Amino acid sequence: MPLYEYRCVSCGERFEVLQRMGAGAEGLNCPACGAGGVERVHSTFASAVGSAPAPCGAPSRAACGTGGFT
Repeated sequence: MPLYEYRCVSCGERFEVLQRMGAGAEGLNCPACGAGGVERVHSTFASAVGSAPAPCGAPSRAACGTGGFT
C-alpha cells in the first residue's frame, strides 16, 4: 500500500496516510484539529544521481577486502 500525504484545509497540518491505491480523502480527518476537509498533496522525495565511490576509496570492491581476488 502506498503512503499518501494530505493537508488539512482548516489548519494547514500536513500528515501521511497508508491507504490502498486509488483511495481518496473520504472519511479522513485531520489528526491535529479533527476537521474533515483534507486534500491530497504532492509529496517530496529524495533521489541520488550518479554513482558513489567504493566504500574504502579503492577503485574496485575487490581491493576492499570483500572476498574478491585482485
